[in-house]
Amino acid sequence: MIIHLIHYPVSAKKFVEPLVKFLVGDGIEAELWTENREYLADFVSAIDCPKRFSKFDLTTNPLKVLARLAGLLSRFLKLKPAAIHTHQSRAAFIPLLAAAIAGVPVRIYHNHGIPYLGYRGILRFLLWMLEFLNCRLATSVITVSKSIRSKMIQHHIVDGPKCQVVGEGSVCGIDLSEFSNEKFDKEHLMKNRRNLKIPIDAYVVLYVGRPFKRKGFYDLLCAWKRLTSSKYKQVLLIAGCTTKDVELASDFSAKDVIAVGYVKDLRPLYAASDVVTLPSYHEGLPYSLLEAAAAAKPLVGSNVPGIDSVILNNKNGLLVPVKNPSKLADAFVLLRDNPDLRTRMGQTGRRLVEQHFDRKTCQKQLLDYYSRIGLNKYNG
Repeated sequence: MIIHLIHYPVSAKKFVEPLVKFLVGDGIEAELWTENREYLADFVSAIDCPKRFSKFDLTTNPLKVLARLAGLLSRFLKLKPAAIHTHQSRAAFIPLLAAAIAGVPVRIYHNHGIPYLGYRGILRFLLWMLEFLNCRLATSVITVSKSIRSKMIQHHIVDGPKCQVVGEGSVCGIDLSEFSNEKFDKEHLMKNRRNLKIPIDAYVVLYVGRPFKRKGFYDLLCAWKRLTSSKYKQVLLIAGCTTKDVELASDFSAKDVIAVGYVKDLRPLYAASDVVTLPSYHEGLPYSLLEAAAAAKPLVGSNVPGIDSVILNNKNGLLVPVKNPSKLADAFVLLRDNPDLRTRMGQTGRRLVEQHFDRKTCQKQLLDYYSRIGLNKYNG
């Protein structure tokens, strides 16, 4: 049995369920373990692959850590899995430690990004140490992009041979059947703009993310302020944040900002946009940008590891210096004033996804990786 563990049900549904379903479909005994969080009951109930619930998210409470460690250790000793495949920094430590104690022969740490890059001081060191320990407890390490792998090696978190990128990266790629070209044509652009009450002829920049400083949210609002002009119709469309979040973070009027809160299906927003942006301080391999590329939208992002594996500068989008609202605004203006450039970049991004990030390709590459690390002999 191969057990995939990820603590957050939303991430479990979006990123890990497709991998487990593929493995099961290939005749491999596999399960997804996640935390049963009541406030995310819709996502929990929607997971339709073999699953179990357990608490294993890392916490600052040492008693809870010991209880979660003991609980997983007991289950691993009883089930004797051939492998565990852990996802994300916080969700990996307790399962990896329990599996090491239980003698699970294959322990994979799937790194989704290195958050310490966005912090300083003691917190940066603690987050670095967590990555270091995860990699030490694992028998094999996967990360989601080549630039993240390079940074992990450079910062002495893991040795090069132990850490690999499957294919060109990502966790499970993009299901291109959900991102067919016709869903993002002009007709769908007009339809979705009408639904969102956005002028048909407006210039629309989409941000998908939470209202956090480390996501570049404040830099984004500052950059947008520089674009305020009566000459152009332009809208900053925000998913994952509310109007109140915008008001709390900004000292200017939000008249050109539409915040729609949490959105389950982002495709109508991609269809309504001209550009998709993510000015984060750190990322893994951001799916909002990968999905936007699949929707043939040009991208604007900060030049940090992870984002620079999705945005090939001046090909499918623009990279700007991190924490630089002025350069971010310049990138928005360049794309606003050059619709042909937007079209070319969008088409290039779509080809990039088709060539390297098609879900079927990524799933097969994971199976090949399992074989390379000797896991195939445990299957079944």
